[in-house]
Amino acid sequence: MVPPVSKEVALGQVIDGDKVMSLPAHVSHKSTAMDEVPVVRESRTARVRRLQEEARALAREQISEFEVLIDATAKMALEIADGGEVYSIGAREICRRLSDELPRTLQTLQVISKKN
Repeated sequence: MVPPVSKEVALGQVIDGDKVMSLPAHVSHKSTAMDEVPVVRESRTARVRRLQEEARALAREQISEFEVLIDATAKMALEIADGGEVYSIGAREICRRLSDELPRTLQTLQVISKKN
């Protein structure tokens, strides 16, 4: 049995602008249900563009999720910073710095993200 991609090549189709060999006339080809369905293939260029756009969309989605996490972290850091003596001085101080820095970091990330 010939794999589906090889079948298309072996049948002498033109795929993505590339001329491919055809089977000699004396070689028979068994018809399957798959062969009866017309194969619609996008060009390599179109596929590359589609995959690049999918990758960009996933990157935008991940950055959006990261922005939500930064915001939540900044809020939690502020809670810890204002939590009083229940938290150690070192933890409160780190969280105080984070609660000041993270909102600016988030704004910078949002500005950068909108440019792309």
